Amino acid sequence: MNNSTVLLWINMYKAYGLKGLIVRNYGKVYSGEYKIKVLNWMHTHHKSYPETALQFNISASSTIFTWQRRMETKGIRSLYNKRGRPKMKKTKSIINAHQKALAKKYMVKYHYEKIKIENNNSSQFVCVNKLIHQLKNFSKSYILKIIEYPRSLYYYNLKKATLSFNKCGIEKQIKKIILKHTAYGYRRVTAVLRKSGLNINHKRVQKIMKCNNWQCKLFSRRKRKYNSYKGQVGKIAYNILNGDFTANKFGQKITTDVSEFRYGNEDINHRVYLSPVMDLYSDKIISFNISKHPNVSFTLKALNEAMLNLKSLPYRTIVHSDQGFQYQHHSWANTLKKYNAIQSMSRKGTCLDNAQMESFFHIMKSEMMNIHYNTKESLIHAMRAWIKDYNNNRIKEKLGYQSPNQYLGLIS
Repeated sequence: MNNSTVLLWINMYKAYGLKGLIVRNYGKVYSGEYKIKVLNWMHTHHKSYPETALQFNISASSTIFTWQRRMETKGIRSLYNKRGRPKMKKTKSIINAHQKALAKKYMVKYHYEKIKIENNNSSQFVCVNKLIHQLKNFSKSYILKIIEYPRSLYYYNLKKATLSFNKCGIEKQIKKIILKHTAYGYRRVTAVLRKSGLNINHKRVQKIMKCNNWQCKLFSRRKRKYNSYKGQVGKIAYNILNGDFTANKFGQKITTDVSEFRYGNEDINHRVYLSPVMDLYSDKIISFNISKHPNVSFTLKALNEAMLNLKSLPYRTIVHSDQGFQYQHHSWANTLKKYNAIQSMSRKGTCLDNAQMESFFHIMKSEMMNIHYNTKESLIHAMRAWIKDYNNNRIKEKLGYQSPNQYLGLIS
């Protein structure tokens, strides 16, 4: 006699006494409700097929295995199929409400136990969330009630996980913006994110940039300042602007200045000078000139180009500058008279009177001169490229986070 058979008899006797040794009916038919009850008990108590068969006095453990596989492949309704030859007349299988509820309850518990085994190292919330995504036909409230997981705790963890996921996505977007625009601080990064449709607070952007050490540090460096003042060598005009750099129309007020850029050995023979003309309505650089010598003709070239662009305007233009020798020269004053423009000058030694242009030079040098240029050609090329990018792409808070050309409607 087989040892396993004797062992089965001993276990059956211990569990059920003499009744357990009675020969069972191998042809017994079990109801669908009973099958679900058996499977539910097996998964709830984490028992094997033989242990479950012994508990419910079922003749063969393979029977329970068959029920399990049938339910997995064909669904719960397959457990209610009647045995034998089907009747000629079609009849609908009637399952009462209690049986349906029991079947649904078992389905949820079965899948939950399966997910927990597959994700042994995961948290309970992760398993619950996977279960909810897997059983989309069941409501969240029903699933949480069956597995006895607090609803408030689920939504608390869900919000926490969503915020964590969103943070990773936001960090990726911020990093992408910073790699493209290395000179952008948190304000302009926030503006770019908002334009892309993301509603985010600037303080959160600042915090993320600070934690990842992405803050822009270009503007903290002090740059050399070029001074073109040589005393009173010509006529000094009145300070008409008087610190009011606002304008209502394009070309109503323009300002200019001269600044020095160094390359190579950075000595007196390795310098170029920039003379831009800025519109105070849009902050656009209307014209500019680059030369090795900061003489009067050098500044007049940029002025003439700017005034030709503004010639068709129906109102007079105010042209503001500091008291540099180029702007005191009679050639400068005569050129302004030629175009019917009004001359305005800063007070002596007061850079704040031309703060808009000083700010432009500071921005340009901070963003562009953070690398060394070996040749004059490479420096001039970089200067031209930066001014073009400034007019077309560099957004400003003052202009509603638009570039000068976008603000004027010249580009979309």
